[in-house]
Amino acid sequence: MGGRETTPQSTAAQPESTSWGWPVAERGVWRGRSRAWRIVVSVVILAVLVAGVVTAALLTEVDDDVAAAHEPPASPGGPNPGLLALDEAAPVPDPAVLARVLAPLADSPQVGELTGSVVDDLTGRVLWERDPDAPRVPASTTKLLTALAALTQLPADARVDTVLARGTEPNTLVVVPGGDPTMSRGSEPGPLFPGAATITQAADIVRASEIEPVRIIVAPGPYTGPTLGPGWSEGEIAAGNLAPIEPWMLDAGRMDPADEYSPRYAEPSLAAGRILARQLGVDPDTVRVSSEPVETTEELGRVSSAELVERVRSMLVHSDNVLAEAICREVASARDPERPADFAAGTSAVVDTLAERGLDMTGVTLQDCSGMSSGNRIPAGVLTDVLHTASGPEASRETRDLLDALPVAGGSGTLADRFSGAAGAGAGWVRAKTGTLSGTSALAGTVTDVDGRSMSFALLSSGTDPAQARPMLDRIAAELRGCGCR
Repeated sequence: MGGRETTPQSTAAQPESTSWGWPVAERGVWRGRSRAWRIVVSVVILAVLVAGVVTAALLTEVDDDVAAAHEPPASPGGPNPGLLALDEAAPVPDPAVLARVLAPLADSPQVGELTGSVVDDLTGRVLWERDPDAPRVPASTTKLLTALAALTQLPADARVDTVLARGTEPNTLVVVPGGDPTMSRGSEPGPLFPGAATITQAADIVRASEIEPVRIIVAPGPYTGPTLGPGWSEGEIAAGNLAPIEPWMLDAGRMDPADEYSPRYAEPSLAAGRILARQLGVDPDTVRVSSEPVETTEELGRVSSAELVERVRSMLVHSDNVLAEAICREVASARDPERPADFAAGTSAVVDTLAERGLDMTGVTLQDCSGMSSGNRIPAGVLTDVLHTASGPEASRETRDLLDALPVAGGSGTLADRFSGAAGAGAGWVRAKTGTLSGTSALAGTVTDVDGRSMSFALLSSGTDPAQARPMLDRIAAELRGCGCR
């Protein structure tokens, strides 16, 4: 994966009396968007995966309502992509030549109405664009904004705690969620969420205490408002694309944690509580989820999620919609700890964080942080600004993690089964986030061309079947890799 895995922490706590509800916790050649940079770090993607030698370093992701085919397991010792310094000596593609190369593909009926942007990562110079300021449905490329906002607002090692406490009623165990949907129902973290806490760790804390629970109450935690986003369909729960957004669940609500496309629970917090009850020998029928704050007398201990950087990686690689919504609420809570987080708070936090960072958010409308809502709008130029913030010469160490978390063409995530045939030149060299909704296909990421020049790109297609559009988007990205264009 290129990043570190962490082990969740569990800690014992001193007795205290607490009321738990939610924790206090000119366009032309140059793009004129201002950026607030942190430290000077130069990075570029150098993927050593090549067409015909493709080994999956990560598992297949779920991308909105179109599931990619399962990829085979990784081979030990197989090649992996890396991050190297930008090469100032590498020649820059000629925009006029690049425009001639891309025109036949960008004009193809297969991509319908296409907007796009390509920028040079070293200088920020626009190399090609088509209606880059036009707001379009971004689908799961929305997660790029969520990721950058989180890596900007929160420490890279930030964790989310789930607290186990003694209730005021005799023999009552209270679970106080902090907003972690990644806890594993097994004794070890599952493959989708490395470093996650486990239900066994939580149960062990209770077993080590003096309490012998006969009932379990799940406190409301830090979320408020509807559990389904604007325009979300309940049918997506059974389809495995999402679960109701609640502040505690196991394996992002999956019924089968080993199956990435497993149906999800309609009441994920209740399901998590019942699984914990079985671990403790408590009657699952005694578990209830409270809508009101729950009084407790003693904190027994807590278990922690993986660090933020690991969770951002899981969110992007697997395109997990539930985790995306949890992370943006984490950003919202960090900005305003006194306010319970809902969809509006999460989306506002993402937009405001990026605007404060210096990105021009004109044209951006977010109804959720995952991209499941067809009401979202993001211009292609904003997506390339987000990517250039992570890949340019003044990118911070934290924002560079965004690049490391992107799927690799022909190698991992939703790109594992793409970039073959006519687009094969891009395999191993394109690293990007996909997006798919009905009538919408998107691809946004970074690519190193044959001369060693790194570029960020965003392509948003609408009005055609994704099955037609996606191969053409792959070919455009592959041309960026193979052109040179001088």
